[in-house]
Amino acid sequence: MKLTANKINQQLSKGLSPIYFISGEDPLLAGEVADAIRVQARRQGYDERESHSADAKFDWQSLRAGLDNLSLFASRKIVEIRLTTGKPGREGGAAIVELVADPPADTLFIITAPKADAKAKWVKTLEKDAVWVAIRMLTPEQLPGWLANRMQAAGLSFDQEAIEILAARVEGNLLAAQQEISKLVLLADGQQVTAEIVQQSVADGARFDVFQLADAAVGQDVTRAIRILYGLRKEGIAPALTLWALAREASLLVSLWSRVQQGASPGQAMNEARVWNARQALLSKALHNHDERSVRRLAAKMGLTDRIVKGASPGQPWNALLELLLCLAQPQQVRLAGYEV
Repeated sequence: MKLTANKINQQLSKGLSPIYFISGEDPLLAGEVADAIRVQARRQGYDERESHSADAKFDWQSLRAGLDNLSLFASRKIVEIRLTTGKPGREGGAAIVELVADPPADTLFIITAPKADAKAKWVKTLEKDAVWVAIRMLTPEQLPGWLANRMQAAGLSFDQEAIEILAARVEGNLLAAQQEISKLVLLADGQQVTAEIVQQSVADGARFDVFQLADAAVGQDVTRAIRILYGLRKEGIAPALTLWALAREASLLVSLWSRVQQGASPGQAMNEARVWNARQALLSKALHNHDERSVRRLAAKMGLTDRIVKGASPGQPWNALLELLLCLAQPQQVRLAGYEV
């Protein structure tokens, strides 16, 4: 059974499953799901708890042997297994499949992983015969609603501008968002949370990745793309990794443009290039806004940026990345004045 995080309480109300699998890279939501399972388990007498961190050297045979040797008089136990990379390896995958097929009595398992390959045999087994809670990252459009619900649950009243500013400050980092809400409960002291209160008290806790940068650039969201670029540099992300994400999108856009010029429709071009359905609307908009001049400029800028980042041409890597970003995000008018990363 595969669930989203907001469905876990509904599932728990129907009874505990012997095995839960929680996958996803957001620590707040994953932690809250695990906490909900633990609370319900304790209510049903699972008083002991042991944890294992399963890396490449983890001894799966010893884990299974220990479970098989439990005393007949042992109390109910929660066993947590954290897959550090999301890949248990061949031995680990086989052990999980075996565990699902014959779980020990009076033992509840919580298996967590930062990501999961839905095609892997052990993941398919968990989906079929256990409970798989898949944590999904919130989109920028979903975040304000999520924040509003959390603030209401915390007893806060607020205006829409406060929500929008808070969303901008903590985008990509729900753990920071929850921490800021807890702080606002104290600072507001029963008063309405206004934009001014948020601006004065909330630290900029946004956490971005290169994929968000690429999507913002291709989607022509210039302000957000520049903000993400600043955030990546502040977090110490390597220029080469940032270049990889932008260059991949630039190369794809140039390729799609060429196919369209040769007579293919945008849809045909994207299908031939195996563009995911979820990204086709984004790229279709970009194709519509680019023309021959902007595509040529984009290709030239991509090559120059690659040389600057690799040290083969003079220049500042982050400024070169900014210029490449603007060629993607502002196809008709690139204005560099006033921008410096």
